[in-house]
Amino acid sequence: MKERISMKGFVRQLIRHLARVAALVLITGLAAGVLVRYSPGALVDERELNQRLGEDSLAALRADRAKNASVVTYAFMYFKGLLRGDLGYSESNNAPIAQLIADRGPATLRELAIGLAGGWSIGLGVAISVGRFRSALIWDAGSSAIAGLVLSLPAALLAYLCLTAGAASGAVLVIVLAPRIFRFARNLLVQAYGSHHVETARARGVREWSILWSHVIPDARPQLLALLASSVSMGIGAAIPVEAICGSPGLGRLAWQAATARDLPLLMNLTMLIALVTILAMMFSEKLTAAPRDL
Repeated sequence: MKERISMKGFVRQLIRHLARVAALVLITGLAAGVLVRYSPGALVDERELNQRLGEDSLAALRADRAKNASVVTYAFMYFKGLLRGDLGYSESNNAPIAQLIADRGPATLRELAIGLAGGWSIGLGVAISVGRFRSALIWDAGSSAIAGLVLSLPAALLAYLCLTAGAASGAVLVIVLAPRIFRFARNLLVQAYGSHHVETARARGVREWSILWSHVIPDARPQLLALLASSVSMGIGAAIPVEAICGSPGLGRLAWQAATARDLPLLMNLTMLIALVTILAMMFSEKLTAAPRDL
């Protein structure tokens, strides 16, 4: 009986989470549609500047634009097609949106994986060394100064500098994410290394690796898990200008092109996709943080 009740509770909780995710994603898509629709020049089609087009062609272009003039009408048509698995058609790319996402998605996932792995390896590694050797003020000040200098540079400028140096877009994401991860992790690990039980374990002769994995990391685990989810969002946000400047054939460059072309169907889909990934990462972090000692 208890197992049946617990199963019902699990199903209800799962339904609530799915409903919350769906509602947030749909609201994000509608907000993106409203912003694009009422942005300056939203109803202007660059193809109308082509002097070789006749009056009939111009009238057809304007009629096609008029279909998307009402956000409510377009949203209704979009979500109706979404229920059938149809993500729409991108006029700026002359291709179905589902095909564009399927073709461009792997490149962005690969770059994000490289950026997150490299950013966490460098950022967390330097933060651990700063926490362990807290008395080395020069190392702490130097690493913090370098991180602050990199953080002061826009991601687009870093992408341009790396492009001129021949670096790949994945390496740019590493440079963008590493100082952000370091600044948050540094404060957590310095505080954890300064705890009394860490000093007691070191006085008893416990090795540093054991202190790190048994005392320091568990103390900072909830905040590090939250930082992990935040780093996914930071990586997605940085991927857009990085891919646009480096010319990487990923979703970031596709989003940049859609924004410049005011491709409403494509922008709505990409915005909802980014919102979905961000929300799932935050929910995953919340679940892991809820019971940190059980990991």
